[in-house]
Amino acid sequence: MTVEHLIGKSQGGYLKQIHTAVEMRFPNLSPLACESLSHRIDTLNTVTACSFCNSTTSRDVSEKSMPELLHEATGTIEEVEAYIAAELQRVLKRKRLDVQWKLASIKEAFQREVHTEINAGASPAV
Repeated sequence: MTVEHLIGKSQGGYLKQIHTAVEMRFPNLSPLACESLSHRIDTLNTVTACSFCNSTTSRDVSEKSMPELLHEATGTIEEVEAYIAAELQRVLKRKRLDVQWKLASIKEAFQREVHTEINAGASPAV
């Protein structure tokens, strides 16, 4: 099993990058609190993925980077974390829809090209 970051490295979605963005967003936060919040956001940003889903969505670029999300979020640490969680769920939903479309396309091609040949008793063309 692999994992995928909903917001990837190129958009500041890896733990070290999140930590830097949290430090910038909350400059008065203690180092321990900053580390804790960074890990919680990283957990929200990381999902398990099969290799197919990961390979088809990992190049996907989100509408906003992690630093942008942290910058535009307002309120307490808890409110910022809730905002980021909601935004990451929106990203996950969009990626799932994308994967569903791709799987549906593959299924259609499989049914048309391979399944028909198998049912006819012939070897499918590879």
